[in-house]
Amino acid sequence: MIKGLLDKICFTIGAIVFLQLPHFIEQYTQRMGGYASSQAEQIAEYQNIADQHFGGDLTAYISRLAQNSDPAIAESAQQINQRIQKTQTIENELTVFESKPLWYQVPYFITHMRMDLVNGTAQNFSPGLPINLWAWGYGLVGGVLFSLLFNGIVLIPKKLHRSKQPGLRKT
Repeated sequence: MIKGLLDKICFTIGAIVFLQLPHFIEQYTQRMGGYASSQAEQIAEYQNIADQHFGGDLTAYISRLAQNSDPAIAESAQQINQRIQKTQTIENELTVFESKPLWYQVPYFITHMRMDLVNGTAQNFSPGLPINLWAWGYGLVGGVLFSLLFNGIVLIPKKLHRSKQPGLRKT
């Protein structure tokens, strides 16, 4: 009876934990979208300068900065280039989270997570109950995995104990 109750508790915990993963990814996506928008706004400011003084050629503006004899100004050219590259990368990643199904997002999230955004999301994460079929599917998978883990932990000592007893050999 207690084993059955513990099994149900493990299933429930697994379901709840795995239901939160899609919800966490959703909040992570929102944070990523804000970050991408912020970066795009900063690049737009550089583009405005390029529009005014370099015929709209942002690359020419960055090249001019890089050629400056003042190292602080020359270094800002590298920062602008890095910002542009980071923004393009994050926009590509954001496209995955906004357009792909959850079964694709979860492994992508695990392999492409940005720790700064993960930490920020985790600090402000508020658990919730996502209402979509994929999230419930992940909850079911989590429940089954936790239940199997519990049952495996319970069965291993029993099997080890039985194999050590000389009179209980399988025929």
